[in-house]
Amino acid sequence: MAFTFDQAGRLTAPVATTFDSFMPASGVAQQQITLTIPTTSTATTKPFKVATQTQDGVAVGRLQGVTINEKGIVSASYSNGDTRALGQVAIVSFSNSAGLRQMGNSNWQATGLSGEPSFASSGENGAGSLMSGMIEGSNVDITEELVGLIAAQRNFQANSKALDTSNQITRSILDLRA
Repeated sequence: MAFTFDQAGRLTAPVATTFDSFMPASGVAQQQITLTIPTTSTATTKPFKVATQTQDGVAVGRLQGVTINEKGIVSASYSNGDTRALGQVAIVSFSNSAGLRQMGNSNWQATGLSGEPSFASSGENGAGSLMSGMIEGSNVDITEELVGLIAAQRNFQANSKALDTSNQITRSILDLRA
């Protein structure tokens, strides 16, 4: 990308560049970015300097932590006591979640079978709610599953011994005939 300016510092022709397309992790659609700099851009020969400075009365703060509330608002708290909202978590639902394609690493992609994504905030339009600071608990009772596994193993061993005994009896009967 080359810029050409005239004697007055005005850009002589618009400059545009297109970057390679990419697929975002959300899998929404292939993305293409084009950067266009219009001819209204000017260059000056003067060195850069700060013209004005203002002070808002708040001391410099370092990031202390990030929290997410029940509504999905992501907030940053700073050492100077300041708290700023950074954004909000969107909850996405599909009319047929079984139609999503698994991409690996807990990533899923929408398909024609899944339907269009429906975006909502926590607690709105049936999207469910967020529980900040919670770890999702397993819905499996490990003790019960282990007991079931041991019982299944015993049944398998009993069945295999019964088949082995049946085979031995059949061989003995065939040996008597011979």
